[in-house]
Amino acid sequence: MRYLLIGWTRRTSFETAKVLLAREAEVYVSDTVDNEEKQALLRELNHPRLFSLLGRQSKDILDEVQPDVVMPSPGVPLTIPLIEEAKKRGIPVFGDIELFYRFHPEVYYYAITGTDGKTTTTTLSHALISAYKPALVGGNIGTAIFEHEAAVASVKEMVLELSSFQLEEIVNFRPRIAAFLNLAEDHLDRYPDLDAYFEAKKRIFLNQTPDDVAIVNADSPYFEQVTAGVKSRILTFSRKSRADMMFYDGGIYYGEKLLVKQEELKLKGVHNIENVMAASLVALMAGVPMEVIQNTLREFRGLEHRLELVGSYNGVEVYNDSKATTVNALEKALESFDVPVILIAGGLDKGLDFTLVKGLVYKKVKTVILLGQAAEKIDSAWQFPHTTKVPSLEVAVETAFSHAKPGEVILFSPGCASFDMFKNYEERGRAFKAFVQKRQG
Repeated sequence: MRYLLIGWTRRTSFETAKVLLAREAEVYVSDTVDNEEKQALLRELNHPRLFSLLGRQSKDILDEVQPDVVMPSPGVPLTIPLIEEAKKRGIPVFGDIELFYRFHPEVYYYAITGTDGKTTTTTLSHALISAYKPALVGGNIGTAIFEHEAAVASVKEMVLELSSFQLEEIVNFRPRIAAFLNLAEDHLDRYPDLDAYFEAKKRIFLNQTPDDVAIVNADSPYFEQVTAGVKSRILTFSRKSRADMMFYDGGIYYGEKLLVKQEELKLKGVHNIENVMAASLVALMAGVPMEVIQNTLREFRGLEHRLELVGSYNGVEVYNDSKATTVNALEKALESFDVPVILIAGGLDKGLDFTLVKGLVYKKVKTVILLGQAAEKIDSAWQFPHTTKVPSLEVAVETAFSHAKPGEVILFSPGCASFDMFKNYEERGRAFKAFVQKRQG
């Protein structure tokens, strides 16, 4: 077999190439960029059946390589001419999730998608399941699925976080349990509109059967669209109404049975109530006993960069929510506080509508500090009277502390991507924490 990998990165295509070469395939790698980092990945594999097309991504590659399969990395839009031409010629086009599924259809897959909360819910689902039986975790969460190629020989259950980009690239992939957490504006720099983004997300249910389970947020304004045409058994969770998993009277209930009280959870934030409910449904459907779920929920501390408490300084609590790269995530963060907030926001705009949280900003926020490429757009959308624009994250931290009084909260929840100033949201979050600790000595 001859595979053409489009987009050459360590996170996805490198691991795919490694497995394909071990299976005696020919592998060609195409990327618009040809630099030392990408050349180093080629040298690391150093294989006679690995061929470089770095710096090239034109349609004529198809005549040269004549691939049996074209595999784009998730970051590569399926609308580039090379991929459109491959589809026109009838060459199969799919991603690493689909290929892994074809190699290992016997694995029991749990898949989680949504605009926000995917990583926390995926991590928590894995923690709940693996507290009872062996399970793997991967996908968009940062572990390429092919890193588990050896492990699936003995472990047959896998929890996957799936982005809309990854779901665009599936064909036959069938998760036995699939959760669609929520939908809000995101990636409108890649998709023409919200409907196109939604259609990509909904592909998570594409190949499910009546023997499978679909877990859906009953509070979503898109609930009817999400569940329309779904062939699997639908289970719901809700913070506001009747559902299979509900939050009321300060607790999370499965039917009439109390699962856990909110005060017992170490996770902060209203959005995490939803994440806990979704993950608990995944685990229950995976056969994990209620008692195991309860004990694990009480110990789970959440993830770095997701409404993470950095510390309390002279009565001012500081939270790092660098993972909030959408307006929806920013909204959920603001909803989590009942004390005045000094908000640090901004970064790289993804074509989102910041006016959606204007009312909440006026209700919750004392001071807004804006930075990055989107600062002017956000300022124009909110027109908040107590707004300061700053040139860097370090200056933002200094400014926030100068405005904060005991009993208030400094919240870094950008609502934007990081790429205008940082490599990714993790680097941005670590920088924020370092500036806070430097400021406090």
